[in-house]
Amino acid sequence: MRFAGSLACLAVVVTLAIALASCTREGAPQGVDGGSATTVRFAIATDPESLDPLFAHVDANSVEQQVARLVFEPFIDIDDRGAPVPVLLDRVPTTENGGVSRNGRVITYHLRAGVRWQDGVPVTAHDVVWTLHAIADDRNPVRSRAGYDRVAKAEALDQRSVRVTLKEPWAPAVATLFSYGTAPQYVLPAHLLEKEPNLERSAFSSHPVGNGPFRLVSWARGDHLVYEASPSYWRGTPKVERIDVRIVPDPGTNFTLLRSGGVDWNLLSPAQRASLGTPQDLGFRTVPLALVAGIALNTTHPPLDDARVRRAIAASIDRAGISKKITFGRYPVVDTAQALGSWARDPAVHEPAYDPAAADRLLDAAGWHRAAGGVRMKDGNPLSLTYVQFPESGTGVRVATVVQSELAARGFRVAIKSLSNAQLFLPKSQGGALANGGFDMAYVPWPMGADPDDSFLLACSGNANYMRWCDPQVDALERRAVVAPNRAERKRLYAQIERRVAEAVPVIYLFNPSYSYAYRTALRGFSPNGFNPTWDAYRWSLAR
Repeated sequence: MRFAGSLACLAVVVTLAIALASCTREGAPQGVDGGSATTVRFAIATDPESLDPLFAHVDANSVEQQVARLVFEPFIDIDDRGAPVPVLLDRVPTTENGGVSRNGRVITYHLRAGVRWQDGVPVTAHDVVWTLHAIADDRNPVRSRAGYDRVAKAEALDQRSVRVTLKEPWAPAVATLFSYGTAPQYVLPAHLLEKEPNLERSAFSSHPVGNGPFRLVSWARGDHLVYEASPSYWRGTPKVERIDVRIVPDPGTNFTLLRSGGVDWNLLSPAQRASLGTPQDLGFRTVPLALVAGIALNTTHPPLDDARVRRAIAASIDRAGISKKITFGRYPVVDTAQALGSWARDPAVHEPAYDPAAADRLLDAAGWHRAAGGVRMKDGNPLSLTYVQFPESGTGVRVATVVQSELAARGFRVAIKSLSNAQLFLPKSQGGALANGGFDMAYVPWPMGADPDDSFLLACSGNANYMRWCDPQVDALERRAVVAPNRAERKRLYAQIERRVAEAVPVIYLFNPSYSYAYRTALRGFSPNGFNPTWDAYRWSLAR
């Protein structure tokens, strides 16, 4: 087992977002409450692979994070106003309170008193240290160790204090470890897991024991999950007695069930929100997200290895038109990996603007000339690309159609391939299309963390660098940005990264959404944050 260094300042700007496709089906499946004053119902787009957050998969809907947050508590949460809230900790570590050393290499965490696992055993520093080792252990197929692989040493000082030593200062550490990083993790119960020979195959993966507001009652795979309020929850037993989570892949069914009362809250696409009006039985919340959606260009596939072709594709796509016509302006155009509200975004940086004539010139210069029928050819080969999207995103489906049409007008032949959310985002070992590079272009929503570190997306070894783009200069800048001593220096370095990416165009950034949720007015306390709509499930209640 090895760890590798990390640091510590909490630059909390709401910079991640969780692309949630909450759906549901008509009729209550067996075991699911059809609706009562003590049951909240919502849905997720895909059946979880595992309920052990150690093995959570990253997908466009953050399915496993939604259900994990019902059962497990993070070190630090982010409220609906973007402010940090200590949860499993009794304070947010800072230099001022002694939680972060002056050299930025040592973080001391103090666990909140009185927090217990759902079997009654206290949560201790040993749980934290054991979980860090489990994440680092190569025998465990963890989806990503981003951030956790920087930890050099972790030690329990007493029952409720943990000292983490990092190899070098790492600015995102406090905002990332057991909090809202790009690959979130939760502290796990060591007393239940430390003797398991194979964590991935343990019973815990289907029957987790957490420290959060709800505990799992049942899981009918592919159909639904049922949770009940935990009487041992440190904040007190939640007012909602039961949560029914249904699994519904169809992105259109949610809208019908929301209107008919089949679910208590749901994410709305811009088109759905526009058509709903203002019904008296529904309330609405709009949440600015740090999710950045874009089109990944597989730079290992010719002709996308040619920057001129990539720039031509960008100049062929009317991103402002997509924002206006498809999202009704709710998803504003963005030109970098940084959300519009991020302090690390340089507003002077822009990817190639919509300019069909410029796109034609670039394609001609790259040797792609129009042939009979208007399709461009080079060395006897047509300019053909495969565009991958997932049907769970209604917005993504509409974007694919527009992009196909606009590229066809410039002489491209684009075939759209539809893959499920799961097929697209599964890890390489399980045949995930993005991880295996089985595409030319792909519509991808990238959730960001609570810190602007975007190396997971743009570094050569980034686990979400689906473009397979590797720029040594960007790699060096990314390394410097996470160890820089202050925000001003980090901002300067991120601006250099943004300019470099905008010139090379390995990804065409489309928009930075603000998500609209509809909820039944009988549901009180529903205030989704920019990361997860279930973060505050402990305070939900239903009016009788």
